[in-house]
Amino acid sequence: MKPTLSHRLFAAGLLLAAALVAAPAFCRAQDMESKIQRGFANMMGGIVEIPGCVSDVTRKKGPLMGFSVGLLKGFGMVPVRTAVGLFEFFTFFVPVPANYDPVLKPPTAFNYWDEE
Repeated sequence: MKPTLSHRLFAAGLLLAAALVAAPAFCRAQDMESKIQRGFANMMGGIVEIPGCVSDVTRKKGPLMGFSVGLLKGFGMVPVRTAVGLFEFFTFFVPVPANYDPVLKPPTAFNYWDEE
């Protein structure tokens, strides 16, 4: 089945909604609201782990390692990031880990480009 314009618009709308809902979680203290937003961002954006890991490893160890080890690490982290997103989304009302701290570092795959 070939994707139609309505399918593409729906997908773009989902991505936009994920970005808008998750954006406040990147710049606030950890609480219930930031945990559910972080969980949603990780559930929907786990695939961003691939370019995030490539970028991170390239910055730390160079382009050869980034495009080999970083790529493999990214593919391996996609299901981990998605599973952690599911956990944080469905347990947002429970302060686990302590004080609603993020389970993974960086808190979302979108934060790879924030770190220096």
